[in-house]
Amino acid sequence: MNWITNSVLPKIKAWVQSDDVPDNLWVKCKACGQMIFHREFEQAYNCCSTCGSHAPLPPESRFAMTFDNGKFEIIPLPQITDDPLRFRDTKKYVDRLRE
Repeated sequence: MNWITNSVLPKIKAWVQSDDVPDNLWVKCKACGQMIFHREFEQAYNCCSTCGSHAPLPPESRFAMTFDNGKFEIIPLPQITDDPLRFRDTKKYVDRLRE
């Protein structure tokens, strides 16, 4: 080993090395196997441009597409008790549901 490979070459590689490229730039269509660029896939609302098959659309994207200017308010669901009627029988209602 010489001083060029030990000290100079690693410094040059670190200086010239480009940024890491993300792994998720391409999306593979599950129907036809075509590789689609992720931005084109999102602009087509998760629809393959080759075969026309649809991939699941996340709720946030669907809401932004459906509502005006993407403005919406998420309303939390109320908590429901396990036994709202207070059902009484020889067995507990929860046990009967498990059967």
